[in-house]
Amino acid sequence: MTMPRKGTRRITVDGTAYRWRHRSRRSTAEARTGSRPLTFAVERDDAPGRLLSVTLGDRLPLSHYCCTDCSPDESMPEPITPARVAEAVRAALADGWDPLGPAGVHRLDMRPLIAAGA
Repeated sequence: MTMPRKGTRRITVDGTAYRWRHRSRRSTAEARTGSRPLTFAVERDDAPGRLLSVTLGDRLPLSHYCCTDCSPDESMPEPITPARVAEAVRAALADGWDPLGPAGVHRLDMRPLIAAGA
């Protein structure tokens, strides 16, 4: 499985080029409840096929709230930044993700790492 090139961003982590993207749209049910956490996918740029799927502890923001002043729980998620993507790639490599391995998906749940303050 590979990611389409359209909508991806390029990042270099420790001298290796990767592409990453996050899903910005969600289902109607997810929009009502805010139940889906922030996720993004990463794959090596020169050898696509072995995806890394990363789940963060933050929830997707409710689309009809513009800021923390308007949000009922007064919390907005941290954005997915290149620094967070690089951190996830390094954690996945330490966890055994082989971006040159056979096609498939390696799942990395960053929620425990975020909660521990790592």
